[in-house]
Amino acid sequence: MNKLRKRKAGIRTFFKGKHGRNFLLALDVLLAVAFFAKPDLYYNPEAPKFFDRFYADSLIICGGLWVALVFLTVKKIHFSAEVNKILTYIAGIATPFMAFLWLEFYNDAQFWVPIFSIPFLYLILDIIVYYVIYVLFLLLFNSIRGASICMIIVTAVFGIFNYELTLFRSMSFIASDIYSFVTAVSVANTYQLQVDVDTAEFFMMALVLVALLLKLDKEKLFKWKGRIIYTLVSCMIFAGFTQVYVYSDYLENIGVDFRVYRPQYKYRYYGTLLTTMRTFGYLHVTQPEDYSVSAVKKITKQYTDSNSTESTETKKPNIIAIMNESFADLKEVGDLQVSQDYMPFFRKLKENTIKGYTYSSVFGGNTANSEFEFMTGNTLAFLPDNSVPYQLFLRSKTAGLTHTLKNQGYSPCYALHPFYKTGYSRYKVYPLMGFDKFYTSDNFSVFTDTVNYHITDSEDYKKLISLYENRTDKDKPFYLFNVTMQNHGSYDGSTLETGDDVQIEGDLQSYSKAEQYLNMIKMSDNALKELVHYFEKVDEPTVIVFFGDHQPDLEEDFYNKLLHTDIQKLEGEELEKLYKVPFLIWANYDIKEENVERTSNNYLSTYLAEVAGIKKTGYLEYLTKLREEIPAINAIGYWDKNGKFYEVDDKKSPYYELIHQYNLLEYNNLFGKDDQQKEFFYIKN
Repeated sequence: MNKLRKRKAGIRTFFKGKHGRNFLLALDVLLAVAFFAKPDLYYNPEAPKFFDRFYADSLIICGGLWVALVFLTVKKIHFSAEVNKILTYIAGIATPFMAFLWLEFYNDAQFWVPIFSIPFLYLILDIIVYYVIYVLFLLLFNSIRGASICMIIVTAVFGIFNYELTLFRSMSFIASDIYSFVTAVSVANTYQLQVDVDTAEFFMMALVLVALLLKLDKEKLFKWKGRIIYTLVSCMIFAGFTQVYVYSDYLENIGVDFRVYRPQYKYRYYGTLLTTMRTFGYLHVTQPEDYSVSAVKKITKQYTDSNSTESTETKKPNIIAIMNESFADLKEVGDLQVSQDYMPFFRKLKENTIKGYTYSSVFGGNTANSEFEFMTGNTLAFLPDNSVPYQLFLRSKTAGLTHTLKNQGYSPCYALHPFYKTGYSRYKVYPLMGFDKFYTSDNFSVFTDTVNYHITDSEDYKKLISLYENRTDKDKPFYLFNVTMQNHGSYDGSTLETGDDVQIEGDLQSYSKAEQYLNMIKMSDNALKELVHYFEKVDEPTVIVFFGDHQPDLEEDFYNKLLHTDIQKLEGEELEKLYKVPFLIWANYDIKEENVERTSNNYLSTYLAEVAGIKKTGYLEYLTKLREEIPAINAIGYWDKNGKFYEVDDKKSPYYELIHQYNLLEYNNLFGKDDQQKEFFYIKN
């Protein structure tokens, strides 16, 4: 009696069979259809001659890879056990190196990063990253084939994701983006995936390499005892790797360091993954040199002694703080010619107004860092480059403007942001900062006006006014902090929703995205006018502080032409041109008018405190005094009272000791825990 043999079922069995191969062949055909359905990958209609219109390299490379993919799909290939083992070990040795070359050549095509321009030492350090990652994949799969396939897939996903991320926000992936994942997902609906020739070739190569590796039979590397030993060895390798690449000063000592607003510019010096790994070193904050509680107390003593519980009977004014998304004056950046002014009200407003320009620590994104500096009085100058304190460092009650106002009777304290509450973990951070109520896009009607998928400033301010008018306790002064959303990118160049009153003239008139942005700013200016006119008629004393969070994320070529230079080469004071944004403080009662040539976000609350007549914490008193000597400081550097610019870590600066003291205080404020000098950072109750 013959015994029936059961056929093995599973994914690999299916794809080895006829139906599986037919399924894969159908996918190959769909891939070809998708390629030809996107003409810009292979066709240029503007070329004068017909045959010149076709991109020969794209058709040859993608076509050749497609043919190879079809061949590997339909062709059965079987190696002997010995040959399979040899090819498997060759794949194990070669895959990380091939992934390195593959990703670097892709980045060369996208970001003009020639691999042979990278110093040899950095290339070696970059390649080591790939092999360490591969070691972890081997531990996970216990198979060279599985680890190799995973390496190819991860490299492809990271390369394409990094490129698309760079297009979206003009800044490549950095370690702190891991904490911004939810925020990124929330704005992803405003972005359209862009596939170019290089990306198509990169993707096709990934498919071919995976298909090749699948022709190998799986061979387990270790049995369970060997796997335990390999696990221990892998952990030791990874521990040593992280110590050298992340926690030690080795990379910094050999020159792998940067303080720039776009990490991809460093690819040409260090390589892709080495640059990426370097950003992980910025996730932890190093204790300042000579830091101690006694050193902090020595600085704070003169301010805490004067921090009394006395209060004034004068009615405190309402305070409205507005950080306007991407509100910037591009005329202050370079010679921009336009058909009409895009912020006429802002420029005209002078009575009972303090205004000028503040220097942000971010460009084109990381909005939360601007509000962090404003709300706390701290500066990004002493924190890791490109880090987001809201997501990395704020885990408990955080001293700042909101607690200062709350301790003086402002209640409830409102926060308003017409977008998702999860952005930059605001829903977690705002209660720590002292806010009682947080209003988001969930509190707006579905019929609310939008521009480029974002709620307009006009609708935002209507909600603000509604909260003011309908507050429950009108005997207490009103305080609201508002982060707008209207001018957020990305920009598609359409002026259908904004109108085209503002048109760019001269050499930059072809930049439609910048033109769309300027018309958005015109809308913001009109909304600000409506808000000010409303509170002009309010009997209660009211102060409005208004500032932009950063400059817009427009095309790099636009900024190059606006500044008549390559912005990649900007450093120091010249680089600061990209961080300059307008601010104003207006009151509906008499205050001394002032034009401020330059300040920074960390000082804005000191100006506000003086205008509003609120009691200052010791920290606010300290910052008020500090700004007399150092009127502006951000992540790039600082200016002294005579207008001379210095790098933050310039030990030869005559102001280095002042900067160091500020660093000690900020560290105690953010990381002092039980040793935090609360009487200095908070108003005494």
